[in-house]
Amino acid sequence: MPPDTVTIILPTYREADSLPDTLDALSALRDADLPEAQVIIVDDDSQDGTEALIEERGEDWVRLIVRREDRGLSSAVLHGLEEATGDVLVIMDADGSHPASVIPAMVKALSEGADFVVGSRYVPGGSTEDGWGVLRWLNSKAATLMARVFTRVRDPMSGFLGLRRATWERAVDLDPIGYKIGLELIVKCGCKSVAEVPIGFRTRRHGQSKLTLKVQWEYLLHCIRLYRYTHPSHVSFFTFAAVGASGVAIYLAALMLWTAVIPAQRIAIALAVLTAMSWNFTWDRRWAFWYARRQSLLVQYLGFIAVCSVGAIATWAVTMWLSAAHGIPWAGLVGASVGSAVGITFNFLVSRYLVFKR
Repeated sequence: MPPDTVTIILPTYREADSLPDTLDALSALRDADLPEAQVIIVDDDSQDGTEALIEERGEDWVRLIVRREDRGLSSAVLHGLEEATGDVLVIMDADGSHPASVIPAMVKALSEGADFVVGSRYVPGGSTEDGWGVLRWLNSKAATLMARVFTRVRDPMSGFLGLRRATWERAVDLDPIGYKIGLELIVKCGCKSVAEVPIGFRTRRHGQSKLTLKVQWEYLLHCIRLYRYTHPSHVSFFTFAAVGASGVAIYLAALMLWTAVIPAQRIAIALAVLTAMSWNFTWDRRWAFWYARRQSLLVQYLGFIAVCSVGAIATWAVTMWLSAAHGIPWAGLVGASVGSAVGITFNFLVSRYLVFKR
């Protein structure tokens, strides 16, 4: 049986300074271990000399794709995967942080039965170069903990990845956000056997790090998307409960406001209940029942109010009953707690299956 062919994908944006060293390392790899290896560079129109550099080098095993409209690292990786022809597909950074010499070990892991392989900093033999601060270390550990729902991989934030073409071809519903695509591929390609190969991670020598607050926020949103994909019922219920808890605070604030401006207490309490219900509807529709936002807003709102009316009436009644003896804030807190306890499971189930139907 002929050896596997390998396609290495390098997504780039303003990496012209580091590309020569990376390509030299890949050239040495071809000479020593993978003579048939091909490289696809997917560049997001860097306009930094990348095109001239590749043309000047004239290597027939290197293909450059310049995207002048679509942008983003994850989409660049997907573009490269779509264009790749190898039996084994490897994704790595072009900034010199990933050692090309590890690629044969990644290919070996795939040939031995893994359907996905990660170049890992956190397995025995792996390391990170000196210069990582405490905050960056904590960020990496927090990101790893968030990913435990999907995989036991110790380095889920790694961008050094390998998979077989057959694994890539079974991907469904790819919808990455941000620049860490490893989790997306592990989950959406249905990878069960994920191997980790130790790497010595180097701090980039040129350009700026991609680890920004925006990137961290995008990683959080990405994890939420994946939670929705793998555990939609759990995410929906716990989000619904969290929104309901926030609604208690909104109810108390609205209660203080409306009772201050409207003398008729029963009307003020009713308006506070409606305010909290409207708050809950807004965020439940966005976060707990994210899949149903294309349906009629008005119909959903009226349905939600109707469904939640049992708990709402309990909240109003208890608040009215206790307000004379204990005052509005305490009465409102107890009333909202009773209303939430009465309605949470019923409200969630009826809302999910009747109001926010898929």
